Amino acid sequence: MGKYEILIGSAGMLGIISFSTLVFKVFKDRNTESLHWEWLILNIIGQILSFIYGVINGAYGIYITNTIFLIGLFYILYVKVDEKNKNKNKK
Repeated sequence: MGKYEILIGSAGMLGIISFSTLVFKVFKDRNTESLHWEWLILNIIGQILSFIYGVINGAYGIYITNTIFLIGLFYILYVKVDEKNKNKNKK
């Protein structure tokens, strides 16, 4: 384990803790209206690129953290698409 792995792992865990509150709110309310598509897509792309960087460099803290972020982001994407389809069917 590199000398900076603990630092990046700690930063990642703090990010996951703060992000998990958003995922939990989406899970509880099933409402993503306040989350813009641009934000969601850019975050997914950024996390995928960061994941690839972590894998290439063998930085476990980075790619494990990004995997957790991606699971949350894909869940939010699923809810957002589902919400859009339900709104489309109501019309």
